[in-house]
Amino acid sequence: MSRKQLDINFFDRSVIENPWPRYEQARAVGRVVWNEIIHGWMVTGFDDCSQVLTDDGEQFSAVPSDPQVLPWFEAPTMISTDGADHVRLRKCLAPMFTRRAMTPWEPRVEAVVEQLLAPLAAGDTTYDLIADFTMVPTIIVAEMLGVPQERHADFRRWSNTIVSNLSWGHESEQARTAMLTAAHELNAYLREEIQRHRVEQPDDLFTAMIRASGAGVMSNDEMRAAAVLLLAAGYDTTAKLLSNALLAFEENPGQRALLVADPSLMPDAIEEVLRWRSTVQMIPRIVVKDMTFGDAEIKAGEMVYTMIAAANRDPSRWEDPDVFDVRRPHQAHYGFGYGSHLCLGAPLARLEAKIALQALLRLAPDFSLRGVDFGLSFFVRGPERGFLDVTALV
Repeated sequence: MSRKQLDINFFDRSVIENPWPRYEQARAVGRVVWNEIIHGWMVTGFDDCSQVLTDDGEQFSAVPSDPQVLPWFEAPTMISTDGADHVRLRKCLAPMFTRRAMTPWEPRVEAVVEQLLAPLAAGDTTYDLIADFTMVPTIIVAEMLGVPQERHADFRRWSNTIVSNLSWGHESEQARTAMLTAAHELNAYLREEIQRHRVEQPDDLFTAMIRASGAGVMSNDEMRAAAVLLLAAGYDTTAKLLSNALLAFEENPGQRALLVADPSLMPDAIEEVLRWRSTVQMIPRIVVKDMTFGDAEIKAGEMVYTMIAAANRDPSRWEDPDVFDVRRPHQAHYGFGYGSHLCLGAPLARLEAKIALQALLRLAPDFSLRGVDFGLSFFVRGPERGFLDVTALV
């Protein structure tokens, strides 16, 4: 069986800004296509991605906490393990992130959004999309962990540096240095914060994790690694969900008008943003054993990249997949991953996005975006810089 190959440079700025044509090129070549630049297999179909993402380590395993790949984790986490270890680490945190557990946070999210939109409401017609609006998840996750307000900016900086430079071992030397510096600072701070929590025991997520550590469910290093994961996953991905949503609304004025007229459509709109723009572009897995997968012979130890952004536009699953439609009939997508590794914080991200986006459209329904820059981050893709302009407030 001949190997099908298409070398796409996902780190090229033009691809980062518009990867969709390249995904369709890969889809046209075959179901499982080798890419020498990322030294791995690209999988673009929805059903094929499902087969990989729902496997619990028998054929495809999670990428382990290898310092060469994930240098900011000093211990295994729920995203770098399968089987019993994955269940154990996820079980410690899962009750704290259910939809019911998020309900008490709704008033606080509303208050944070109102606070962040205050400059806009006061007449500031040039609003920093990144420094202002997308701070929502930073503040909420930091407060859940019990991090003092004066360290929130550090949390955002550390998270953005780590996640925006993530290339699963393909980082430049400069990017890796920046990641390692941020990871060192973050882990040093978390050691201090954990020690403070042991003494003061405030009622927050850190204290709950410390209790789990004391019960032998998590080690100290695993607890700190879990906090790093919550920070990285809780800020940057949700921040880019927000900014990707604003881009989708601006590019589709008819759909934006529907949301302005009927805010109850926002939850469906968020699901469509997750499908159509896919903040996380691909999820890697490692092949456990030699096998035939799709139309390819793949070897143990090779990397398989489930191209979930491509799968979310698979024409065999969605009618008119390239069309942004907030009233599209609901079908499961990969916007928060899939299978046992489905994003733990999805209920929180959905809550934050719904409240923030409804509030912004209520205040400035005719906003426009300026100076949008996607930066160099491909794996977690979304605007890293940009301004929101308004001509009139409601």
